[in-house]
Amino acid sequence: MQTSAVQVYNVAFIGIKGTSATEHAITFVCSNTFLCEDIYLEDIQLSLDSGEDATAFCQKASGFSSGEVYPPSCFSSPDTLIKQITVTDTTLHSMWR
Repeated sequence: MQTSAVQVYNVAFIGIKGTSATEHAITFVCSNTFLCEDIYLEDIQLSLDSGEDATAFCQKASGFSSGEVYPPSCFSSPDTLIKQITVTDTTLHSMWR
């Protein structure tokens, strides 16, 4: 799989529910040069349109998950942990280590 050199880090996906038309409902394909790091998943519920089990696919991605996350995350061990995340209205306030 070809990747580009875009750096993704300190991103949160919270409270997402829906269906996926593809087997990998969660996909993070990151480059060897710039890994995807400190990605946070919380309360994610994704299924396939067909009713079968969805999967997650990660390449060079690390992060942390909390609450119910389906399909289960495929992250490698994170280098840093998220200390606190609070959601107020539509604004995400975060404090990172």
